[in-house]
Amino acid sequence: MAYSIGQELIFTSPNGKKEKVTILKRVIDYKDGYIDEPNFKGNFDYFASVERNGQIENIFCQESELT
Repeated sequence: MAYSIGQELIFTSPNGKKEKVTILKRVIDYKDGYIDEPNFKGNFDYFASVERNGQIENIFCQESELT
C-alpha cells in the first residue's frame, strides 16, 4: 500500500517503540528507485518527520515499519 505525502502514520522502530510520523517523500516518486535529494539519500520506501523530545527529526523508513 502506498502512503501519501503529508499522511500521518505510526512508525515502529526495530526496538518496538511506536512514534507518530508524517510522510515527507516517497521512493515511488523517484525514477531511480531510491530517495535522492541534495541533503539526504537513502534506499528506503519513505522519508518522514517525527517529533522527539520537542524537536522535529527526519528519518528514513520502510513501508513494513508503518501502520
